[in-house]
Amino acid sequence: MKFTICFLLGLVTLNAVFVKKPSDPNAGVFAELEEIEEHALGRKLLDTIALQMKNQAPLADIARMLQELRENLLLQQQQAELKHAADEADCAAEIAGYNRRIDYASNEISESTTEITALSAQVQQLESEIENIQVQLGILNDQEETLRTQRAKDAEAFAQRIKSTADVVEALNVVAAKLSAIQPEQDPKAVFLELHNMGKSNPIAALVSIASAFSKERLQQTQDKIAELRQSIEQSAVDDQEAEVQAQIDYQNMLAQFADQRKNFQNALKDNEAKLTQTENALGAQKKRKEDAGRELATATAGKTQKENDCEALRTQYARDSEQRTKEIGIIRQVEEILATKLEGASGYLKSRIN
Repeated sequence: MKFTICFLLGLVTLNAVFVKKPSDPNAGVFAELEEIEEHALGRKLLDTIALQMKNQAPLADIARMLQELRENLLLQQQQAELKHAADEADCAAEIAGYNRRIDYASNEISESTTEITALSAQVQQLESEIENIQVQLGILNDQEETLRTQRAKDAEAFAQRIKSTADVVEALNVVAAKLSAIQPEQDPKAVFLELHNMGKSNPIAALVSIASAFSKERLQQTQDKIAELRQSIEQSAVDDQEAEVQAQIDYQNMLAQFADQRKNFQNALKDNEAKLTQTENALGAQKKRKEDAGRELATATAGKTQKENDCEALRTQYARDSEQRTKEIGIIRQVEEILATKLEGASGYLKSRIN
């Protein structure tokens, strides 16, 4: 350990300028040592060994120093290998975790996209159905308004017909009463004179005056015709009354049908609006799900890329350090072999450094 500390503290370059002119027997050793000189560690080792030899340190101490250095590098390599294995395990675990996150986020995006497509179609369908129901309600309201307007017109026309019929029947009753009171077969000249004096002021009286010139049989026929006409008009009024009653019943039935249809439309509208709200909420949730998954996918992908870069940097550093230590261990072994087998040639080379 003493020599190791001396080595670490004494890694200084002996800036000695020398010219190596090996003799032929030591040419091979000199060539090896010159090759070792080209490496920084080799140069420091030779400087340290030369310094130790100058201080007349035992060769065993120098050998122990080299052994400790070599074993220390081997230990560093073992530790580096353990750390490399741990780093690789950590890289594999973290990258696997990122892959799981990426797979999950990708699956979330795929599923939410499918759901968004389906829910968007449902929203369009519900909006179309709601619009159609609103149109049907508008048509129904227009039909009901038309029905009410027509019913009011029909009721007004019925009232007018009833009044007109009553007036006609009353007029026929007056004519029938007048006809029953006259004496038939009067002098036509007298009748025409009476009509002339009457003028246009009283058509019923004029009709009675004309009828007074009828024969008894003709007068009876006229009375019978008027009675038949009155009966026909009265029956027509009865029929009209029945038709009006039926029209009112039909009108109320139509209003009831409109009310039922309106209720059905309104219930369907309410249900579809509730479904639309639920579907829009579900659509919003799926869109948020997709957005969250997209952010997670981006984060996981970036994390994986960064981790892969970090792991590659660790591998590069491990390979570079391992290669460096392997070279340094090889140099130490080469120095140990030279000192063990070619000490005489090496001593001359090292003495030239000391000088």
